[in-house]
Amino acid sequence: MDPNPWINWRDYTGTELFFYGAGCFLWVIAYVIYIRNIVTYKFVEMPVFAGCCDVAWEFVWSFYADCDLGRLFQSANVVWFLLDAGFIFTYGVLFFGARQFVSRELTDRRVFIPMCLGIATAAGLATYFMHVQGLDNGVGGRSAYLIQLSISFLYVPLLLRQTSLEHFSWTANWMRSAGSALVVVFFFLHYPDDRFLQTIGVTAAITDATFLVLYQRKKRHIAMGARGVVSRAALA
Repeated sequence: MDPNPWINWRDYTGTELFFYGAGCFLWVIAYVIYIRNIVTYKFVEMPVFAGCCDVAWEFVWSFYADCDLGRLFQSANVVWFLLDAGFIFTYGVLFFGARQFVSRELTDRRVFIPMCLGIATAAGLATYFMHVQGLDNGVGGRSAYLIQLSISFLYVPLLLRQTSLEHFSWTANWMRSAGSALVVVFFFLHYPDDRFLQTIGVTAAITDATFLVLYQRKKRHIAMGARGVVSRAALA
């Protein structure tokens, strides 16, 4: 039998493939929303560090590491890389990512762009060496969720620094959070003894849930502040 079929039914159960595939599908929708919002708002919502690491992981797991879930999932990695490298990273992060920072030392494009390229290069090398040294698993889950953990943590201060939520999509955020959580379920099913992977996966999921709670709380505070301004204007 072909050791790398389109879908690897030999080593993975239908339930495992469902959770992994559903999680990836939700992330695809989140990516589409990210791209739409970059065009609309000229602002990249994903934290810059995470965006740099994401494109690096996708590059390695598209061209240097084989996903043993099958060719379908390997092809999905390539599509993600092309979307990320061609738009989210190149157009979003490099052109508009500096807007996430307030320090002039970091917003200067002569500093910001080399910094992003350096982070992406380092993340790519780390991901590649984890793979070739046998420190990762067959789907790149360990390296992916080290990056996912950074996405989850960095989203929180990025959100709290904003004065409004106009650049943030609730739909994209609950979809990326749910997608990541579904993949964590896959990890528990297929790698029941990998406590490291389970720990970082659960930690990322809890952090994502915390972010969603903070998002809704901030949304309520902004709405209450807006109503207060209207009320004061009516009394004036």
